[in-house]
Parts: sequence; C-alpha cells; structure tokens
Amino acid sequence: MPKDDIFLPGGSLKPPAYFFSKLGRCVGISTRSGNIYALPAESFSALRAWNEEIAGLKTTPSRSELRRLANKHRVPAELRSLFPLPGKKQLREISRRPHFTDITLNITSSCNLRCRYCWNDRGQYSNNSFRESGQKLGGGEPGESEMSPETARKAVDLLVSLRGREKELVVDFYGGEPLLNLQTLLAAVDYCRANKKKWKVNFHFLLATNGTLLTPKLARELISKGVQIAVSIDGGKVIHDGNRPFAGGKGSFSEIAANLKKMPRGIMKRLVGRATVTPQHAQMTRIFDDLRRMGFERMELFESEDACHRVTPQREAFFFKTDEQYALLCREYERLALKYINETTAGRLDYRKTFFNRFFKLMQRLYYNHQVTGGCPAAQGQLAVGADGGIYPCTSFLGIGEFKLGDLYKGGLDKKKHACFLAQVQRRFKNCSACSLFSLCRTTGSCLNINHYFNGDISKPHERSCRLFKEKIELAAAALAILNEKIPGKLEELFGFDPVGRRGNKLY
Repeated sequence: MPKDDIFLPGGSLKPPAYFFSKLGRCVGISTRSGNIYALPAESFSALRAWNEEIAGLKTTPSRSELRRLANKHRVPAELRSLFPLPGKKQLREISRRPHFTDITLNITSSCNLRCRYCWNDRGQYSNNSFRESGQKLGGGEPGESEMSPETARKAVDLLVSLRGREKELVVDFYGGEPLLNLQTLLAAVDYCRANKKKWKVNFHFLLATNGTLLTPKLARELISKGVQIAVSIDGGKVIHDGNRPFAGGKGSFSEIAANLKKMPRGIMKRLVGRATVTPQHAQMTRIFDDLRRMGFERMELFESEDACHRVTPQREAFFFKTDEQYALLCREYERLALKYINETTAGRLDYRKTFFNRFFKLMQRLYYNHQVTGGCPAAQGQLAVGADGGIYPCTSFLGIGEFKLGDLYKGGLDKKKHACFLAQVQRRFKNCSACSLFSLCRTTGSCLNINHYFNGDISKPHERSCRLFKEKIELAAAALAILNEKIPGKLEELFGFDPVGRRGNKLY
C-alpha cells in the first residue's frame, strides 16, 4: 500500500470532489483547491459516479486512467478538468509564525441577566476543576471580577507588541455584561485612539451587550469613538423573556425595547441585532422579521453554542443535542438561507449590513476561496485576557488553568506554553485531513474548546459540530450559486466590504 497522504487511512484514494445538491442547485467543491462550481443537472449523476469510482482506487491513477474513467461515466472533459486529484501540499498545514490582530478583553464577570443558555456562566466560565482549585478570573468574588483600566491598557500593549506587520487591529469587549464596566471600556478605547498614530495602526472595536444599559446617549458616544455595537435580543417578547430574564426572573425585553425605541434612526442603522436560537424557539425567519420590526437593519442569528457546556448539565435543554433537534436546526438554516437570498436580491441586504452575520461571512470567504477562516485563529491570530490579566487562547478557554498562556503582570505571553498549545492544535490537521471538505474548512468546523470538553483533546474534532458546519458550507455554497445567477454583477460589491479586517485569520 503506498504510504502517501493523498490516500485515506483505509488505503483508498481521496476523491477529487465533494458533490451535493442543495436549494435546488447541483454543486461541486474541488478537494484540491476549494473552488466551488455550480454544475449542470444533466451531468451531476455522472460526476458523482466518476468521483466515487476514483475514491475506491488503491493506487494513484495515471492521466490516461482518469480519462478512461471519465469516458466510462460520460463526464465531459471541461467538467473533469475542474476537479484534479488532491495534492500533498493542499493536505498539510503550512507552518506560519503567529500574527496577532485580535484581542478580547473580559472586562467584567458581572451580569444583570441570567440567560438560560449562557455558555460562559455570566462571565465566570464554567470549568469545575478550575473553580475547585480556588482560583478566580479576577481579584474579587465570583460574579464581581472587573478588569481595571490599567489591565486593559496592558492588554492593548500586548496586542501591539505581537502584531508584527499587521496594521488593522481589533479589540473586542466581552463579559459578563461589558457596560457594567464602562470605565475600563472607555479607557481602553481612548488609549487606542490616542496612540494609533504613534503605533501606525488602525483599531476596530467590537462590543456585544445585552442592551439593558445602552441608552441613546451612550450608543452615540461609543459609535462616535468607532465602537461597533451588537445588541443581544432573541426576537419578540415571549421568546426573548423566556431566554434572557433578569437575575430576579423578570423578563428583560421591555427595558431593551424601550431603549431601542428612543434611538435615533441613524443610530439604529449602526446597531446589530443578534439573536440566539434555541430548540424551544427555532423559527429563524420569524426571529429575523421580529428584529427588522424593531428597527434593525443589521442582523445576526445563530444557534445556542455548547462551549464550556458539558460541565453545566442543568442547561442541557437549551442546546441542539438530539438528532431530532439537529434536523430541526438544519431545516431552519435552510429556510433562513432562502430568506437571505430573497432579501439580498431585493436589495434589502448587503454585506455592509451583515458583516457581523456568520452566514454572510461564510459566503464571503467561500466567494474569495479563503479556505473559510484558514483554521481557528485561537492563539495564532487572537488572544483573550481575563479580568486579572491572565492570557488565554480565546474567550472559550478563559479560566481553564491548563490553557493559561501567560499573565500581563508576570512576563506576558509565555513562549513555551504558547508553543505547546500550538503543537497540540497542529495535530488537528492530521485528524481532519481525510475529510472531503478539508480544503475549505481547514479544521474550522469544530471549536477547540468543544473538542476539549467532549473529546478530551483540542485536536480531535467534535462529530456533531463538523456535521453542522458541513451543512452550513453546503447552504452557503448553494446560496452563492443562486446569487451568481440572479445578481452576477453585484457579488463583488456585496462581499467586498469588511470593516474589521481579517481578525487574525491569515489564510494558509
């Protein structure tokens, strides 16, 4: 058996293509290049049979053998040429020096809400072994840890020192509810703005808030300083209050809605409405319409995520855990994709209104053949800093002692720990390289944190996450095919705008 990495572990050849039909379109993705092609329906069955026969081979076929198989299945030469055999270079990670562009500041572990699905446990981050060790994310009691302005400035200094030649940097404010520590948030923003010319960089600021404290005056001030604001609101009153009550149990919708009604139209156009979808209320298109009726033009919908969730079983019901729930989620994403297509072709949606939107981001990267995100940027393009100055690969790992990569007050990023983490991450390429969508996904489909909690290994992919990401890639690729039919001259305009740059996602 040839020991060659263009063969699968069982010895069969990696197929040249990944074929699927979705949204009434026949699509093929080259496993070598990641290029996406809309295919004629009359040739689709022949292409699939040709692909399957090649995948069953035990030795690398010659060019004449490939032509013979194409003739056998009546695959036109112009279609066969789109799907060459995968090469070794496409199936390996290209080792690159980390280039940091993004830092997330967990500026508070306090929150005035008690969201049912909160994966980070209101900013405390659910990790029993960490909690039992007696450690804390900040200097105060659980739920009261706040980052000081000094720590925030040190975190910015760290990002600037690690940026290399990068000119577009992102500071993301997270919690808890970040607006409960407005002093530190504004101090960090002002520090960046005061020094950007000296450092010769541009800063982009991102804020996810629950909206209960976001007054028109504050929103105007933050936007004037360049802060992009996303308001978490899960649809109408019944859905939202069921998901996101205050600490005392009262629903939070009325207070958020009252704040939004006071917003001038110019401010509302800049805000992003972000809805988290649960199995109890999975009607994505209805939620989309709810957000639009509230005045949002920029919207993002995504499923509740179970990062850090395995140690909090009391919230099990708020995640898509069963096969039936997974099937429901896939159906809803298909309906939402069709909604996005209709809204886009009608001129009501464009990328400027959706750059926070993960589905549009996925379409953008597929359109430019960006291999989706070039692999997860945790500890390679981004870092997260806890309230006490602890440094972690990303927000999902905050507070997990074994993944602490350093401390702002104890030497900064620890090179040995960082290198050790990256070595663990690189194993995922071996675990994932047999996948037909590897040329696009590059291991992005399964969160490292979820890999850790469910498989005990950050490099071992989580099967259900991969299935869902494959579904999303198929939907995004099919949506691109439809948009290319309906508005072919506008795709560059649609996807060519990205106000927060790559966010650490250098392409492999």
